[in-house]
Amino acid sequence: MVKCIEAVGLALVLVAATTGFHYEAVRALLHRFQGRQMSRPRLVRLLVTLVMIHGAEVGLYAGAYAFSADVLGMGGLTGEGTPGIIDFSYFAAETYSTLGYGDLVPTGGLRVMATVEALNGVLLLTLSGAFLSGILRDSYLRETRRVSDRDGADDQ
Repeated sequence: MVKCIEAVGLALVLVAATTGFHYEAVRALLHRFQGRQMSRPRLVRLLVTLVMIHGAEVGLYAGAYAFSADVLGMGGLTGEGTPGIIDFSYFAAETYSTLGYGDLVPTGGLRVMATVEALNGVLLLTLSGAFLSGILRDSYLRETRRVSDRDGADDQ
């Protein structure tokens, strides 16, 4: 029971850490990209940056899984062989994205953490999608307004 409570506590700390990090990262991206016309290179830079942000969040979960399993003894991953950092990273990425192949399965307290990570990951991925949609919408509206203003000036 104590390990389960520790797992819930750690999962909530991870939610707070990843959400806070995501908020600050997206806020910085907003300042960088808001009010600018979106070009292909800018869009690629924005998408790569968003992937890196999510990658960092997955890395935080992977480290927490490894620490919880190897140091705290809160559970582990079952699958082929003894799990290493690559396995924890892979598991964290598939859980964060809710892909869930099922070739690695958490045991013990890691099951609680995985459940919370999936919820957290879906919300943060959705937040990034909404952010990207808003940036692209604003860029499109600015471009449409600019073309409309230019066409209106030609009519006069």
